[in-house]
Amino acid sequence: MQTGYDLDSSKPATVELQISYEERSIPCAGMPNAQLDIAYGPHPKNRLDIFPAAPEAPVLVFFHGGYWRAGSKESRRFPAIEWNARGVSWVAVGYRLLPEFSLRQAVGDACFSVDWLLANAENHGICSARLHLVGNSAGAHLAAMAAARTNARNRRRGNEIKSLAVVSGLFDLSPLINAAANEWLRLTPRIARELSPSRNPPPKDVPVLVSWGGRETREFKQQSIDFANICRASGNAVQTAESANADHFQIIGEIGTPGTPVFDRLEGLVSSSI
Repeated sequence: MQTGYDLDSSKPATVELQISYEERSIPCAGMPNAQLDIAYGPHPKNRLDIFPAAPEAPVLVFFHGGYWRAGSKESRRFPAIEWNARGVSWVAVGYRLLPEFSLRQAVGDACFSVDWLLANAENHGICSARLHLVGNSAGAHLAAMAAARTNARNRRRGNEIKSLAVVSGLFDLSPLINAAANEWLRLTPRIARELSPSRNPPPKDVPVLVSWGGRETREFKQQSIDFANICRASGNAVQTAESANADHFQIIGEIGTPGTPVFDRLEGLVSSSI
């Protein structure tokens, strides 16, 4: 059994952290520019929150973690405050969760949400030509899959994402076949191959930022290191950043906290992308 992929979210410190993210997100619902629960698909989970900075501003499109079975966009609104202050729009995406739905359906939601934004962004005050995909943990997996598939479908129309940033993600799903998480993932070798970003890297012209916490398990660290190497081998420009003192849950806060490794490297990635 692959125990390095087991994450205990019930520890008091972790519960307190997640509550703090929820509390930091509450004021965002009252931001004057907030557009909440915008439908990009038919299911109630096919909703996203949009926080425009300016019509031509770069856009961070964020997919939350939760091992594909938990988490919500509502608790990941908090980064909008700092990113809007820096002239960057923020979009938090919801998607269907396991085990009620399949991993293939969650990946489909992620891809469709980006397609929807490419087609409808300007109607909501954001720029379809400046989308940057971001995700943490399971959301990093979804962002990476959307980066690979969305660009492949939209390349002829000239609608392409500008960068991919993944934080503490899972990119090779095959080890999870022998992990406790497969109770809800229901992976087979074929599904793991089909839905692994390690086998579906982004197009080589997409810059990639790979970040992880120094206090992650060895398995999670190696997933990020291996994915960075795969993207380099595919021709992507790749940056890496380790947050030495952060674990798998603490690093989430860095996405909305200036002065941290994740925030600062992401800000540099966005500003350097045309």
